[in-house]
Amino acid sequence: MTSSPPPYRPFRGADPPHFVDREDPDDVGGHGIVAASLVAFAAGPCDPRFHRLVTAGPGMGKTALLRAVGREVADRLGWAVTFHTCQVKERAIRAVSAEILKTVQRRWPRELSGAVISSVTSWVALRDLLELAGRLARAASSGLFVVFDDADRLSGGELESLGFLARRLSQEGFPVALWLSGAASLGDRFVRAGDITECVWSTSLARLDGGEAREALVVPAVDRGVELREEALELLCWRADGIPLELQRLGFAAWSAAGGADVVTAADAMAGLDVLREGARARAS
Repeated sequence: MTSSPPPYRPFRGADPPHFVDREDPDDVGGHGIVAASLVAFAAGPCDPRFHRLVTAGPGMGKTALLRAVGREVADRLGWAVTFHTCQVKERAIRAVSAEILKTVQRRWPRELSGAVISSVTSWVALRDLLELAGRLARAASSGLFVVFDDADRLSGGELESLGFLARRLSQEGFPVALWLSGAASLGDRFVRAGDITECVWSTSLARLDGGEAREALVVPAVDRGVELREEALELLCWRADGIPLELQRLGFAAWSAAGGADVVTAADAMAGLDVLREGARARAS
């Protein structure tokens, strides 16, 4: 029997190991996106992967990936991080600027002492704020990582402005990286905004293949001394269909059905699926 908690986190934005980092098919070298990002940030705005657009369908791990990059950038490179989840009908400039300002004031309070920074209400003012952050970060051999999660909720004009802002920051050599994530359609909207895509690396997250899905289920379990029987693995992988969030939901359900046993069987997997189906029916009724 094991007293270890389930290694799976069936919630949006969850990021247990083996679910987060993915290879970028357009990148050279076969590095995971997290590792490649650290290389890009260390190289600076001259690296084409410095600014990035991450697109995928629901449950594919966009938010988890962005959070993982943010943690690594902060821990390994000492960068400041601002993470903003965009809202429907929100004017992003005001909300994001407030979060960026808090991050800058928290990170470089001494350098900002005596400076008066008014409320940011225009893209020009946001540009000035990010350029100020870039100068502070460059002087400290650091950087600023700004994330716009669920950016498909932004208007076309805001997306276009963010693209031009990314290009301006890169041209000036400021270590301020802008990342956006959203549904697959966000990539098409971004392309229609013009040639600003030249300075933003586009990455589309695909479904996990069979080997990746098995690894995502098996390795965390083995780390806790639990074996997933082959029949259980096949069933869980088939039902999840390569979607990371579904793998976590199904893995969590099967683990819970096993009740602390050292082996998760096909019967446990079936019992977990039954619990999920009952829950779905109850919510629908």
